[in-house]
Amino acid sequence: MAETQPYKPSWLDALLDWVSSLKMPSALFYVLLYVASILAIHIALWVEGVLDFGAWDSYVFFDVIWAPLGLGYIHYMERVAQRSVEEIRPALGVSPSEFEAIRYRFTTLPFWPILIITVLGLVFGMYFAFQAGSTQSLSSILWSGISGLGYTLLPIWLYAAYRHVSQIDDLYIKVKKLNLFNLQPLYGLARVAMVVGVLFVLLVNINFISETWLGSVTQTPETIVFLSAVGISAALAVFVIPVLGIHRKIEKDKTQLLAENADQIDSLRREIQTDMEKRSFKNIDGLEKGLSALLKVRESISAIPTWPWSPGTFGKFASAIVLPLIVWLLQRVMTPLFAVP
Repeated sequence: MAETQPYKPSWLDALLDWVSSLKMPSALFYVLLYVASILAIHIALWVEGVLDFGAWDSYVFFDVIWAPLGLGYIHYMERVAQRSVEEIRPALGVSPSEFEAIRYRFTTLPFWPILIITVLGLVFGMYFAFQAGSTQSLSSILWSGISGLGYTLLPIWLYAAYRHVSQIDDLYIKVKKLNLFNLQPLYGLARVAMVVGVLFVLLVNINFISETWLGSVTQTPETIVFLSAVGISAALAVFVIPVLGIHRKIEKDKTQLLAENADQIDSLRREIQTDMEKRSFKNIDGLEKGLSALLKVRESISAIPTWPWSPGTFGKFASAIVLPLIVWLLQRVMTPLFAVP
C-alpha cells in the first residue's frame, strides 16, 4: 500500500469521489450547485429589497460561476486522466504494482500542497471579494463568500493541470512497446493535454465576455488583448510540448520502417531487373506480387501520423483556439452597428 500510495490524497479527491458516488450525473450536480448559488444570492437580494421580487442581477450569473465551473472542470480533467492512464497501460510494459504507483500519482492530488493552496486561496480570495463588496447585508456576504470561494479554485485548477502536463512526457518515455500500426494507447495522454489547453482558452473567453459584453470593465482593451494572447499561447504550449518527445520517437521509428521498406523494395526491384535481363520469367509473377505488397505497406507506413492525436483531436483544439478570435471579431463588427448615435 505504501508503494502504490506514496502520499495521502487531497480533500479535493475525496470531494470528487463523493460527487461521483451520487445517484446523478456529475455534470448535473455542478449545474445544480451553480443554480443554487444564484438563487441563494437573489433570494437574499429580494428579501432585503435591493431588487424587486423576480428581478435578476445579470452579473451574479457570471460572478458565481467560478466555484461550480472550477470543480466541474477539475472533475472532468481527472476523469480524462484516469481513462488515459488505463489506455496507455499496455504500452508501458510494467508490473501491476508499478502501474498502480503510476496511476496513483497521475490521478491523485497530494494532500499538503492542495491544503496549502486552498488555505492561501481562501484568505486572498475572501479578502478581495469582501474588499469589493459590503459586509453590511446578508446578500453581500453571500455574494462575496461564494465569489471568493470560486476564485480560490483557480490556483488549484492550475496546479492540477500542471501535475498532469508535467507527467505526460515522463509516461511517454516509459513506453516500451511502440506499435506504429496501433497508436491508440498513446491518444489518451494527448487528450489530457488538450483538455488542459482548452482550460486556458476557456479562461480567455470568460475574461473577454466579462470585460466586453457584461460590462465589468476592470481592464483596458490592451490588457484584454495581452491576456488573450498569453492564454492562447499557454494553450498551444500545453497542447504541443508534452507530446513532443513521443512525436519524435514515432517519427524516428516511422523513418526507420520506411528505410527498411525501401531496402526491401530495392532488393525486389533488382531481382526483377536481373530476371528480365536473363529472360527468366518463371519468378516474375511472385516478384511482382511481392513488390506490389511492399508498395502497399509503404503507403500504410506513410499514412501513420507522427503526432499522438486521435482523429479529429487537432481540429477540435484548433476550433477552441479560433473561438476567442471569432468572438473578438464579432464584438468589433457588431458594436458600431448597435452604437447609439
